[in-house]
Amino acid sequence: MRRFATLLGMTAVVVLTAAAAQAVVVPGGGSKASDCMSVFDVPAANSPPPPRVAKNVDCVDGDSTCDADGVANGRCAFPLQVCLDATTVPGCTPDRVDSLTVDHAQDNGDPRFDTDFQALQARIDQLVPTTSQDDCTVSSTITVPLKSSRSGVFRKGTKKLSLLAAGFTTTGNPDRDHMTFTCRPANGGVYTPRELYDGTFDRIAQQVFAPTCAVSGCHDSNTHQNNMILLPNTAYSQIVGVTPTNVIAAGDGIFRIDAAGDPQKSLLYLKVTGMLPSGYGVRMPYHRPAIASNLQDIIRLWIIGDGTTGPAPQTGWVTGTDQ
Repeated sequence: MRRFATLLGMTAVVVLTAAAAQAVVVPGGGSKASDCMSVFDVPAANSPPPPRVAKNVDCVDGDSTCDADGVANGRCAFPLQVCLDATTVPGCTPDRVDSLTVDHAQDNGDPRFDTDFQALQARIDQLVPTTSQDDCTVSSTITVPLKSSRSGVFRKGTKKLSLLAAGFTTTGNPDRDHMTFTCRPANGGVYTPRELYDGTFDRIAQQVFAPTCAVSGCHDSNTHQNNMILLPNTAYSQIVGVTPTNVIAAGDGIFRIDAAGDPQKSLLYLKVTGMLPSGYGVRMPYHRPAIASNLQDIIRLWIIGDGTTGPAPQTGWVTGTDQ
């Protein structure tokens, strides 16, 4: 937590200069009489541009003035703090915040659940109910990935952060705040795999599992169909060398991914290609378009591995998978 300085004569946005960085505090758009319950402290806030008041973030991937990682890597990282009971919002007298809820922060089957919002909610929960004014959460990061397409050209990605604060101010009304984070592609939207991913498995986890498997009702952390979670940070331990729950496949000596490097003994590979013996279930992803053939081949090459990485490596690039 940290306190931010009280500035007299503040309008809709106040710029705070510190040794580390310049921050922009944005009330978020709630009722003027209750807008001091919560405010956003976002160094990268830049949209709309001056002379208008910045309320959102609009950034080109890799632009170090707004993208915290400073690298064109297919995603933008935006540092953020939420401050409660702000004394710097004209026309609003803070009293206390009893609750502050971040939309889509609960891993309860919500198809728009976001781990960035979950982390922010956990930080906010350490401050409510408030006991003092001008308290801020520790820094969180809102990561906005670019949107991919079958053409291979990436398009802009967006996230909308919404908060609802309840408690007491001049009017006693709740404070509903919003902020939109936009990440635009660099280089005309054309990236190489090595610019986007850390290795072959990271590419599979980010390009295949995250958008098509680790979704609500399937292999997310809430549903975990067949006791399998395919979120990028957990997928490897869930599949490599693991016996499947399908008893027929397990009886045939099949693994989710064969750690010895045989695609034909890897149920996940058989599932995404549709090359399934009787009793092995149905093609995956379920009720969704088939995985692109080039990605199917990358999964096959990853399972086999090469002389440097070995079969099904968790790190490193397998020959032929960075094209």
